[in-house]
Formats: sequence, C-alpha cells, structure tokens
Amino acid sequence: MRRRPLPPELVRRPFSTSAARRAGVSADRLQARDLSSPHRGVRTTADTQPSLLVERCLELLPVLRDDESFAHVTALALWDVPLPHRLATEPLHVACVESRQSRRPGVRGHRFPSDAPRLLGDLPVASPVAAMIQAARELSLDELVEVGDSLAGTWSQHPVARGIPVAELSAAAADARGRPGIGRLRDALQLVRPRVDSRRETMLRLLVIRAGLPEPDVNLKKFGADGSYVGKPDLSYEGAKLALEFQGDHHRLDRETWRRDLRRRERFEDAGWRVVLVSDDDLVGRAAVELISRVRAHLRRSG
Repeated sequence: MRRRPLPPELVRRPFSTSAARRAGVSADRLQARDLSSPHRGVRTTADTQPSLLVERCLELLPVLRDDESFAHVTALALWDVPLPHRLATEPLHVACVESRQSRRPGVRGHRFPSDAPRLLGDLPVASPVAAMIQAARELSLDELVEVGDSLAGTWSQHPVARGIPVAELSAAAADARGRPGIGRLRDALQLVRPRVDSRRETMLRLLVIRAGLPEPDVNLKKFGADGSYVGKPDLSYEGAKLALEFQGDHHRLDRETWRRDLRRRERFEDAGWRVVLVSDDDLVGRAAVELISRVRAHLRRSG
C-alpha cells in the first residue's frame, strides 16, 4: 500500500508526534519505516544519524518544554566556543528552572537558576556567559581560560558570543557564588585576556607566562619608525621588538596565506623585529623548553 504523504510542514524538519496528530497524521503512519524516531515523541524523515550538533538539537526541539533550553557545554558549542575533543560525544545538555528535564537517551538534564535564553536560529540557548558558569565544573583551569579568551576575543562567528569585556565575565562569576566549579572559573578569569583569536594563542600565552617570562601583548597592531603599519602579531614584546606567531597547518597549505605570512614577516624584519614562528610541536615537551629558552635569550639581549 502506498504511504500517505506527510503534510509539507512536517517534511522539512523533525516534528513531534502530537503536532503530527493535530495535522491529521494517523498513528499507523507515524510508525512507517520511512520515519525515524530520534527521541520519544519525535519523528523525522531523515534516515541517517545527524552529524552536526545543531541537527541533534533540532531533533530534540519538538519536545522541549517552554521553560527548557540548551545549556552547559552544548550551549557553548552552539555559540561556536572551542571545547576539548573529549566533549564531542557528550549528551545534549538541557536546563530548566523549576524541574529536571524528563529522562531521555542522549540527553542530560539540569536545573539552573533562571537565565533568559537567547534564540540561536530556532533553538533556545543559554547565554554564552551563563553557559560558561554552568560548564565550569566540567572544565579544567586551562579549558576555562580558553573559553574566557574566546568570549572576550574574536573566535565565535556569533556577535553575542564575542568581545565580551573580561570585567563582565568576572562580575558574572562573582555573582555565581557557591556554584560547582566557580572557584576554578574565577582563577581562570584572572588569566583571560581580550583580543585573543584562537585556542593555540591561549596555549602559547600560558606557556610563556608560566615559564616566568613577562606577559606579552596580545594582537596589538605594530607600526614602524615612519608610522607605517607593520602587522598584528599573536604575541609581542614591544621593547624587545620580538613577535611570536603561531603557524597552524593552514598557514602552509593555503598558498595565499603562506604568501601573506612571508610579506608580513619581511615587514617586521625590515622594521627591526625578530619573528619567532611557533607550531603545535613547540607547545609541549622538549620543543617547548627550547622555545622558552629562545624567547628568554632574546629578551635578555634586549635588556
């Protein structure tokens, strides 16, 4: 027997079985093999497992209550905040104010103090600052520094999750007294800086300051003696004319990026600067010790 087509509004996205019944879809049709059930009470025409976090959230959306929203590390990821790889397979974190999220496979429910969620597309999502506080218990000190650097910096593509003053982040942490992980978060925020562009920049800065070296400038524009613009190094020491530049794989694989890097390095050298290029390998082990030795030696020579 030929299956009856679904109403058009139910084909484009996951839908709740209650919405389908209101639209006239029979119980038998909801059990047909062309529909999958990612959650109890939800159907979708997709026949594959969703690969993107936003797709997983959209599958749960039809059965979210009005007082529920995506929270914790799920919210941070939706806001494009970098998280450790170990959290990639985390269940979806959902928060409500009064009661816990009903138990569902692949969903972790929380009860958090009231926080007006933001709409990210169709998804109700905890604000970036609230999500940072909610996730503090799950993240290490350095991971929280990376989250703070991201929110205070320029990593996220979402305007609401970038350029947040460090003072605002610290004030929110101070107001969250007694929350799990809040002490570690406050310690992390002491190390957060504005203008950071990437996780690797955070790792490099922490490596430098923990070695006892002076704290470098972060992404500050540099100019030559004639006032001409030279560049904006990841980390720099103005007095010593020393720039530290992290070089990810895209710097060598993308031809235009590689050429742009060469021209910028030449501008720095013409202006009397020493440029130290840093890769992933230089952030750990013996290579990190050698990197710190080079930086320390240059700073000493420069007085």
